[in-house]
Formats: sequence, C-alpha cells, structure tokens
Amino acid sequence: MKKQSIEYHFSHLNADSGFDVKSFLAFIEKMEMIPNIKQNKRNTKKTEQIYRYMSEYIYANRFKIEVVFAWLDTYKRILVRFEKLAVNFKSWLNIASAMINFRHIFN
Repeated sequence: MKKQSIEYHFSHLNADSGFDVKSFLAFIEKMEMIPNIKQNKRNTKKTEQIYRYMSEYIYANRFKIEVVFAWLDTYKRILVRFEKLAVNFKSWLNIASAMINFRHIFN
C-alpha cells in the first residue's frame, strides 16, 4: 500500500476470526490500522475476556464484498489476469461487472 501511496492510517481492516492471532493484531496496530476481527473462541480461555473494538455493521459488509469477488472469479480472464497493463485489466473488470449486473437485473 505504501508503494501505491494509498492512505491507510486509522482505516478499518476487516477479517474473519481465523486472523485473530496476536502477531497479526500487532502487525495491524504497527501499521496504525484499526482491526475489525471477530474474536476466535478457540484461541481464548473461557475465563479470559478480552475486549476489543468490533463493528458488526462493518463486519456484515465483509460477506457482501466476498460474494462480489466470488462472482468476479467466475470469469477466467479476471481470475488469471492475462493483462499486463492495469488499464486493460480494469476494463475487463468493468465488463465483467456489467455482465453480472445485467444477469441480476434481467434474469
């Protein structure tokens, strides 16, 4: 993200409970991001209650985003990425997105 000059400081990083690991959480905090990760119940003892910020609203949208990526993965040209230029790849993303939208509107 630094190479692409994307401003990520104090933004939320959304991940499932599989990423609830101390080393990963420390890395996120080192990068000055806000972790939005559900607590992994298998990693904690029942007597141990750790409070951590968790936005259910943001977490619920994570599933919607994963579904969109799954729809895009049905197109091999996007999944494999034959294009060398980012402009061409972005154009194919737009075409695939339009096809997905048309399928849902007219089907």
